[in-house]
Amino acid sequence: MFDHDVVIVGGGPAGLTAGLHLSRAGHRTLLLEKELFGGNLKNVDLVEDWPGVASGTSGAQLASQMAEEAAAAGVRLQEAEVTGIEVFSSTRWVGCDGGRGYSAAVVVLATGSRFKRLGIPGEERLLGRGVIDCTPCDGGLFKGRAVAVCGSDDHALADALYLAGLAARVTVVTRGRDLRADAARQERALAHPRIDVRYGTSVEAVLGSDRVEGVELSGVATGRRETLAVDGVVVRVGSEPNTGFLLDVVQLDKQGWVMTGGGLDTSAPGVIVAGDVRSGSRPRIAAAVQDGTAAARRALELLESP
Repeated sequence: MFDHDVVIVGGGPAGLTAGLHLSRAGHRTLLLEKELFGGNLKNVDLVEDWPGVASGTSGAQLASQMAEEAAAAGVRLQEAEVTGIEVFSSTRWVGCDGGRGYSAAVVVLATGSRFKRLGIPGEERLLGRGVIDCTPCDGGLFKGRAVAVCGSDDHALADALYLAGLAARVTVVTRGRDLRADAARQERALAHPRIDVRYGTSVEAVLGSDRVEGVELSGVATGRRETLAVDGVVVRVGSEPNTGFLLDVVQLDKQGWVMTGGGLDTSAPGVIVAGDVRSGSRPRIAAAVQDGTAAARRALELLESP
């Protein structure tokens, strides 16, 4: 007898959606999340493309609603860090920190991704002391101050626009000659009076003894160095998958994302994947929800197969 029919690893939109459908179908479902339920939604100030909410909603509010709905459907939500998965002929074993573990017929991997670090001096040392991890969480600390945002994709410009409503000045620093965000965000950012964009520039170090005092910049083409005085720094230069514990479990691509054969099945029998940890997926909330629904459907097929 399995501890659970399905164990879901990861509590973001994909995992919560999969759990919701599986529990509604009458299956014993355990969802394990090492941080906050909702995943990267906690980093989203305003979700503008969510159906039924014309004026948008905060990521934190949406995360809370999704977790509450899953729990009400019967999903067992548990905070735990998964350290490994073992696949046997008739069962899957999910090991967690502290020596705990759970058996299941099916495992759904919905571990998501995390923001990349630049790997420069001062970045880790000043994390939480001016180096901002969660912009909606910490943005209020920088009211009337100066902040640098490293990157130019949708995440970077969304954070820049949010901070521009609080800070005195927001400087977007990008190595490229163009912004990579969608056209609407670019237009809003470029028109904002408190946002400046530094093209062709890289951040070489975060400066400060006890708190962030500035960043050291370098011209990509010229190599010319300068110091920009700021009180906060946000790094949004892409994402990387949360798959460190899966190296010997499922097939990963060169960047570490989970590979499939075209559907959601991984190379390990009885282990499927959903959300932006899947190779080739789109990092969008709607896409994660769609993946979660499809993962639940595939899990049901596996559970009902002889």
